[in-house]
Amino acid sequence: MNYDSYLARAIEIFNDKMDADFSRDNVILTCFMTDDQEEIFEQFCAQYFPYRLKDRYQEEGYFDFRASSFIGMDNGGKDGILLRTDIPYHPVELLHIFLHELAHIYCAHHELDGKSFYDEYCMDYAPTKQEDGIINAGYAVWRECIAEIIAIELDDNCKIVPLKKKADVLRQLKSEIEPVDGKLAVSEILTAIMTSSEIEASQTWEEAETAIQSLNLFDTPPEMDLFRLVYAQLRTTFLEVDVGFIHELGYLYLNVLSMAVIRNLRQH
Repeated sequence: MNYDSYLARAIEIFNDKMDADFSRDNVILTCFMTDDQEEIFEQFCAQYFPYRLKDRYQEEGYFDFRASSFIGMDNGGKDGILLRTDIPYHPVELLHIFLHELAHIYCAHHELDGKSFYDEYCMDYAPTKQEDGIINAGYAVWRECIAEIIAIELDDNCKIVPLKKKADVLRQLKSEIEPVDGKLAVSEILTAIMTSSEIEASQTWEEAETAIQSLNLFDTPPEMDLFRLVYAQLRTTFLEVDVGFIHELGYLYLNVLSMAVIRNLRQH
């Protein structure tokens, strides 16, 4: 499979629809397999992204991804994508993966007036570890959510469908909200809801709220407040964020997580 050609196509789509300026010169694609993942990661980072060598990449589970984006810092304006190639990809899937990773890169450069939100607010910004944890949780949920929303909107292979067709998936994702992978599950829930036909067509939050409540899946104040917060963000500053929004998102996520933990304990 010609990975470079799929990345070139994704760049073409992204530039056309988002008025971006990606090129194959400023987005470096490097491939790895399970057997050489640490070696390739070290070489890739040493050459282009030395700050990422501080990652805990030797810990188990670090490489549990199909692709990962790298943001350029003092390297001549180059960003990167690390792609796992020892698994088979359908062409449609591969194109979407590249759109998702390009969205991560695009957001990192535009979410905070050219600065890195992670560097500004996710590293000992708050006065307490608890507050730092809230901000980090909020950003983890948001960055996956917004990248996938953008990828879905750009990908002509993704069909916008009604919420009722997503009910089973949403029910399953809700059951997966737990301390280890809960942030990803909530991010996927937010993405599925915000890209449904009812929510995209809604003119007000009240319309969107009625559609979400019709699922009979999410009925607690923290859940609905979370949906309301993201709904408003997508219709105002979109991918541009501030620490207040991310903090509120993290606070609501932790409330949703706490309720999920209690619910699971009662069921077992």
